[in-house]
Amino acid sequence: MKGSIVLVKVKGIEIELHFSWFFIFVLIAYSMGTGYFPGNHPELSMGMVWFLSALVPLLMVLSVLLHELSHSLVSKHLGIDVKRITLFIFGGLAQMDREPDEPDKELKIALAGPAMSLLLFLVFSVARNVAGLLGLSPALAVPLEYAGSLNLMLALFNMVPAYPLDGGRVLRALIWRRKGNLQLATRVAATMGDIFGYSLMFLGLLWFLSGNTFSGVWFLFLGWFIKQLAESSYQNTMMNDLFHRIRVGAFMTEPVATVDGKVSVQDLVDHYFYKYKFVCFPVRNQETVTGVVTLEGVRSLGREAWDQTDVDSIAIPLREEYLVAPWDTVDTALNKITANGLGRVLVMEEGNLVGIISRSDILHYIRVYSRLND
Repeated sequence: MKGSIVLVKVKGIEIELHFSWFFIFVLIAYSMGTGYFPGNHPELSMGMVWFLSALVPLLMVLSVLLHELSHSLVSKHLGIDVKRITLFIFGGLAQMDREPDEPDKELKIALAGPAMSLLLFLVFSVARNVAGLLGLSPALAVPLEYAGSLNLMLALFNMVPAYPLDGGRVLRALIWRRKGNLQLATRVAATMGDIFGYSLMFLGLLWFLSGNTFSGVWFLFLGWFIKQLAESSYQNTMMNDLFHRIRVGAFMTEPVATVDGKVSVQDLVDHYFYKYKFVCFPVRNQETVTGVVTLEGVRSLGREAWDQTDVDSIAIPLREEYLVAPWDTVDTALNKITANGLGRVLVMEEGNLVGIISRSDILHYIRVYSRLND
């Protein structure tokens, strides 16, 4: 996420902190340091006041991190890799490689976060009581009390059955398991997310109009964020499901314009790049496709050498990431297109070139599909 810094790496997962958390940190620490602690614990030194004031938001960050880390570690245990966790003003987001492919996996991942929050609530509550039994200053128990309350609220709020909150994911998993239909389950859970988002926005508006400006604005933004995330998550799920169902052969471009490896680069420019206006062409030698030639490859060669250089000399040999089969899914093709730097893949069947797919082909297909199925 833009505006984030990497703090640490845990089990191969990058932990990022978004700059919005610094705003929350300063706001809470300043409020505790200038209001709560001086007013309720005047016996504390200035240094202890600011230490305890800073400890409150630090324990908040730690709690949210452990919540998200629980989701991520369970996800990795179930075979779904997680690249990073980003902590930001509204909580945290774990970037998973893919969505769970079974409802039971979805259920386990979704429940891991709230379970960790409940565990932390118990830990901080016990620690607060132990501090009291040991006769320590009541002020020392304040950060523990705040952290315990936060984790209880975090668990309860996240279990609201509104996608993409954890409770919404639980709801989706249960409907998915019962009905066997991921699209139906996602639609129901995302609709609940929309309703919950609008409810928070309405509550925020009421508070704002009643004079509670900060809470009102906070709930307005939180409701808007949940609503937007619910809608985008639903669309992403539908696209992912579509990409796993549609085969490359259904919409590949055919026939494919290929260039003979023995022609000159000048002929390539005049009769292929200018004529077809593509930035990449398969290269053939006799009837066999042996590589690809790109516009960048031509640009790297001095113009004075175009007449004396054949296409084979600047062609890139075929690699696995350039190739797909007609029966491969769109998801497979898109992953290779993203990774190979060509912006397209060749569709091969039994060594023969039968089609080609570019990123623009996939985007055009999505636009047509969306308009026909809106």
